[in-house]
Amino acid sequence: MKSRGLKLLNIVLIVIITYIIFEFNISNAETIKTMKIVIDPGHGGHETGAINYDDGIMEKDINLKTARYLKEYFENYYGVEVIMTHNGLNSDTEMSILDRGMCARNNNADLLLCLHYNAAPSGNSWHGAEVYVTDNESCYKYNKESTEIGNLILRNLSNLGIYNRGVKTRLCQDTGPKWEYSDGTKADYYGIIRYAMKGDSEDRGLDITKGLGITSILIENCFISGEDVRFINTDAKLRKIAEADGQAIVEHYGLKLKTDVVSELILNKTSANMIVGDKTKIGYTINPSTATNKKVNWTTSDSKIATVDSNGNVTALGEGTVTITATADGNDKISSKVQVTVTNPKIIIQNGNNASMVEGSKLQLFTDIGTLEGKVTFKSTDENILKVDSNGLVKAVKEGSAKIIATYEEYKKTASIEITVNKLEDDEKIEIEGYKEQNGVISKFARETSPSDFAKNIKVSGDLKVKVNTDTFVGSGTTVQIFRGDKCIQTYTCKLYGDVNGDGKISAMDYMLIKNKIMEVKEITGLIEQDVADVNSDSKISSLDYMLIKNDILDVRKIEIR
Repeated sequence: MKSRGLKLLNIVLIVIITYIIFEFNISNAETIKTMKIVIDPGHGGHETGAINYDDGIMEKDINLKTARYLKEYFENYYGVEVIMTHNGLNSDTEMSILDRGMCARNNNADLLLCLHYNAAPSGNSWHGAEVYVTDNESCYKYNKESTEIGNLILRNLSNLGIYNRGVKTRLCQDTGPKWEYSDGTKADYYGIIRYAMKGDSEDRGLDITKGLGITSILIENCFISGEDVRFINTDAKLRKIAEADGQAIVEHYGLKLKTDVVSELILNKTSANMIVGDKTKIGYTINPSTATNKKVNWTTSDSKIATVDSNGNVTALGEGTVTITATADGNDKISSKVQVTVTNPKIIIQNGNNASMVEGSKLQLFTDIGTLEGKVTFKSTDENILKVDSNGLVKAVKEGSAKIIATYEEYKKTASIEITVNKLEDDEKIEIEGYKEQNGVISKFARETSPSDFAKNIKVSGDLKVKVNTDTFVGSGTTVQIFRGDKCIQTYTCKLYGDVNGDGKISAMDYMLIKNKIMEVKEITGLIEQDVADVNSDSKISSLDYMLIKNDILDVRKIEIR
């Protein structure tokens, strides 16, 4: 009992460790972040914002320039969509704070960045950058994440020499639903943060505890006057500030440069035909060539049909169609597919597994290798009893039993039919009247012929009897047997031109089978079926054949019995 308990404990530990490893690998798998960022250039139009009269700088102008530079910066990164609340307002217009916040909400933004430059009272020596974020802590994406991003922004601006004034919050002092969030907490003072969080200007808005608020950051990059002017007095310096802001976002969200990320995965084929047991390699091209992770992950839609390894090597296992998918590692939005059709080569002798012949008669064997191409050869196991030519025409030489083996040479697949050769007694005779019989095939009979009416044209004598193997009408593929007592001594196969489905009639079903073959929807299987589908006997199945059947059905012109 003790050893069994230890064994069970070991199993439990193995399961737990395996789960931990699996979870660790999943959580640490590299994925490409995609996100939507709304940038709001503060002020604009007749709302100038702060003004530095000494240096001729208006806040609305440098806010817009910084926003445009920031947008350009983000455009170098994969999967980042940047939306500007505005791209410059006419001097006689303005954009409300509500509209700016709702731009982020309506676009379901992952992040809202509101860009500003600070103003100081006249004669004051204030300087430096500060960031305002929401005070609400109901979700990680609010105060905590915004603060983390804000500190990264301030660190980068500090690297430019700009003093760090810290990440701050500021709450409304008014009371009532208009100044509260859905969880009852005080709303933020700055309208763009408040509206992006709650989505409304009058009531408590959406339930922010469910994460419906937008992560919002208001950046005062530095002061517009005083000693900070040295950081903003050229476009090149404004671009550096924009890049400092942008670098913080890139670092926090793990964004990847477009030149580092796979944007296109091109396979060297879109489809492939394989044989069971075959192997093939699917090649691919990664764009851009500078992508740092060129690994491709491969999957199969059905491992019973074909498998694929980590290098794109496909192994065909079973008959059917399967989709092989290649996906860029860490970026499942980039993928390509190959449809692989696997065929299991085989040969079928459509005359069946056995047949009976009388001495001196001939029998044409019908073989099928499906949609494949290749040579079929024939061999008799005893040429004293059966002889066979290269086209599968068998001649019964003398009484006895032997096999004819058909071989599909390309894949060395074989099929066989055992044929018994019988000798007619002196008082036995088989005569077929009115129909055409050649090499064991009976044709030139009317459609919708019943088995009993069909048998009337097959005259036998002695103890011989005729059996027509159908319960409806004699059609293509119907077999006819001649019996002596319980022993079958001769087999025939019937053929009716235009009767593709073998029901002894010519109908819309035959028309559809030929049409599907021409349109490559579905193949006509079987050599007898293919033969009778060639209604006009031009050695191909074409629109002329289904037109002949259609005319027959419409009583325009009947197909000739032959």
